[in-house]
Amino acid sequence: MEKNVVCIPKCRFLESTNCVGMCTNLCKIPTQRFIKDSLGMPINMVPNFEDMSCEMIFGQHPPADDPTLSNLASGHHA
Repeated sequence: MEKNVVCIPKCRFLESTNCVGMCTNLCKIPTQRFIKDSLGMPINMVPNFEDMSCEMIFGQHPPADDPTLSNLASGHHA
């Protein structure tokens, strides 16, 4: 399957919440699930907590060892 990437230079959600947990639980995971369930296409969302950007990689499954979830477990805030 071909991978297409959509780059979001400044994520308004991440910028306004400044919180890894909210980004992950209220945006990243639900959006990945919605697109997979609705369109039948895997998507991996890769937020960058340093510059508040996000990449949406269509056609790529989220990794089992997702670094975003590691940041969440460590209590990291953006």
